[in-house]
Amino acid sequence: MKNKGVEIIFRKKRERRRQLAKLPFEKKIEIVVELQKAAAAIRKDPRRIVWPI
Repeated sequence: MKNKGVEIIFRKKRERRRQLAKLPFEKKIEIVVELQKAAAAIRKDPRRIVWPI
């Protein structure tokens, strides 16, 4: 017997990944930079790079 909640989670995950795949390249880069900023704020490390765009 499958768990309905798990099925919903995986379906939503697939849908989200398809949405992200359709984004323009420039938007994807913006998202990466935002993730870099968040990671840099969590742990200060001089080796951690945030792309200057």
